[in-house]
Amino acid sequence: MPRNKEALIRYRVINRCLVNGKVASLDKLKQECEYELGEQHIGKRTIQEDLKDMREDDRLGYNAPIKFDRYRNGYVYTDPDYSIDKIPLNEEELSALAFSATMLSQLSNVEIFASFTGAAQKIMDAINVHRLMEEESEYDFIQFEQVPFTKGSEYLQPIIDAIRNKLVIQLTYQAFQADQPKETLVHPYLLKEYKHRWYIIGLNDDEQKLKTYGLDRIKGVKVKGKQYIEKDFSPREYFKNTVGVIAPTDEPPEIMLSVKKPQAQYLVTQPLHESQKIAEDQQDKIIFKLKVHPTYELISILLGFGKDLKILKPKRLAKEIIQILENTLGQYD
Repeated sequence: MPRNKEALIRYRVINRCLVNGKVASLDKLKQECEYELGEQHIGKRTIQEDLKDMREDDRLGYNAPIKFDRYRNGYVYTDPDYSIDKIPLNEEELSALAFSATMLSQLSNVEIFASFTGAAQKIMDAINVHRLMEEESEYDFIQFEQVPFTKGSEYLQPIIDAIRNKLVIQLTYQAFQADQPKETLVHPYLLKEYKHRWYIIGLNDDEQKLKTYGLDRIKGVKVKGKQYIEKDFSPREYFKNTVGVIAPTDEPPEIMLSVKKPQAQYLVTQPLHESQKIAEDQQDKIIFKLKVHPTYELISILLGFGKDLKILKPKRLAKEIIQILENTLGQYD
């Protein structure tokens, strides 16, 4: 156990021995710490240093009112109501906690996070929630993006357990284009969230290749007693040349985009991909280049720029965009 963690445990043991007006000798504190940590010997000097740190170390922030009482031959809190568990937070810390609890509450409809909803509420209660929400929320000037409910979140926990314990799972899976679900064995490696949807990336047992499965298309998950195949799987390497959740294995092309100003500033401030660079900054447009696979997710983003964006290269991507736009126009003939 790291020394700093041992020290924190000792502080809590010492606090437990001194709260509510109790008195504890140095030997008593030493004995209780040894029992809690399961250690044969803790030096008295260590306990004395702990007492000093609890009193004086600004980084801990305890400022514990510890004093040696000669008449009772032990250490006491001069303030009988003191406890390190009752240290008040300043306004900045209270606001930070309230903000964090508000963010956590946005995930309450996702099953795996549901168990934290009570914790978030306890935080709000502990910081005196009525102070924050007398008539309106203190944060009514902050509008969080609402996380929509998506099917499949109930499978997060069993999939996490399978990844953690290296278990093969059987997915009852129905792709969007399929009429009926089918069962497939998967060696799971990664859970990935993209645009409020969860995906599992794993080795398809039949095809022996990495594939991506959307949790919203899963109908059932079962653990199977099959030998788990481990791979040296690096999520960063796997997704380094793609946007979204589909990761082709071939070499990505260099893509060049011409984007009119001021729309180009959206790409300047939030690049499409880590490889994105500015090739030219002209008076009315910016030329971007990036090396990434032209997946469905990327094409959807590019189409969102409409008339303000033009594909300069590769030509096959430009032709694909043209075909999509022509098909779209054809629906309005």
